[in-house]
Amino acid sequence: MEECEICGKKSSEIYIVNVEEVELRVCTKCAKGRKIISKISDDRKEPRRTAGPAPKRNDYEQLVENYGTVIRNAREAMRMPIKVLAELISEKETHLLHVEQQKTRPSEELRKKLEKELGIRLVEPAPGEDDKSSRGGGDGVTLGDFIVKKK
Repeated sequence: MEECEICGKKSSEIYIVNVEEVELRVCTKCAKGRKIISKISDDRKEPRRTAGPAPKRNDYEQLVENYGTVIRNAREAMRMPIKVLAELISEKETHLLHVEQQKTRPSEELRKKLEKELGIRLVEPAPGEDDKSSRGGGDGVTLGDFIVKKK
């Protein structure tokens, strides 16, 4: 039996679900209304795919914190009503409104459409990825700084 990562209840049926772009292992009750990625039975500890491939996530990039404001500012700078933007990218106006209000995170597909249509960037490198020292350049501390040379 495994423990639900939301309510803590032990269950023999565990589901891997997507909650705000994070995969959690949850019980049947907590899985209701969420996107189920796979199901794990007690007799089989390997996940079994239930609904298509797992969402692709780029661990090197993450959505900017104020994505709704970035989208709205870019749209307003172009003097484009939300209704027009929705028609241009084939999305529902109410869905775009929820994304602008940050009530809903945009899917990868929607994010790309918004970036292309509005000429904006909605992702940023994961923390530490844009640091020059992580690429070997710059003045950051390296492993070599800690190696003691014997004479």
